[in-house]
Amino acid sequence: MPKIITLAHQKGGVGKSTLAANLAASFKSNVRTAIMDVDPQGTITQLSKIYKGIDILPYSENISSLEYDVIFIDTPPYLSDNLLKILEISDLVIIPTKAGIADLLAIRSTISVVEKSQKRNPKLKAVVVLNMVKYATTLTEDVRKQIGELDITLLKAQISDRVNFTRSIALESAIYGIGDLKAEKEIDNLTKEILLLFSI
Repeated sequence: MPKIITLAHQKGGVGKSTLAANLAASFKSNVRTAIMDVDPQGTITQLSKIYKGIDILPYSENISSLEYDVIFIDTPPYLSDNLLKILEISDLVIIPTKAGIADLLAIRSTISVVEKSQKRNPKLKAVVVLNMVKYATTLTEDVRKQIGELDITLLKAQISDRVNFTRSIALESAIYGIGDLKAEKEIDNLTKEILLLFSI
């Protein structure tokens, strides 16, 4: 039975697809890895022939029976019935967010959906990760403090707003195909925190 890691946030433009691709690239060397693309924009699906060692899957309600070790699920930028079903069978939901006020406001409704799902799926863990973080701004720390007041774990690892992350989604090994060691380390640090949440 695979570990199912869902990326969700009701606001678009927070980098869910790019983060899913990079996390899958981080995991693929050690475990059988897939991405299930549930987002109607189909960014990951359109790039499926590019990725090596990562299977791209259409949505299926039989996710738990698929023969992978880890499946990342890329969800649409709105709250759908499918999202509730997905969260009810997920092991972990990652809520990527920019360090912005609008993004922070949208987190609350996403957390509300997660909490409803946790009543039906008590094993579901939920975390927030700061994504596309701008350099040299105090807003990031302000947002960290505000998220800290919510009933959800904020990961220490954060992903910077780098041009190479934008490029990475269209490369067969994602960020690991660019040679940007700082960007790789950010994804590695995030992967380590995820692994600490449960053994894979």
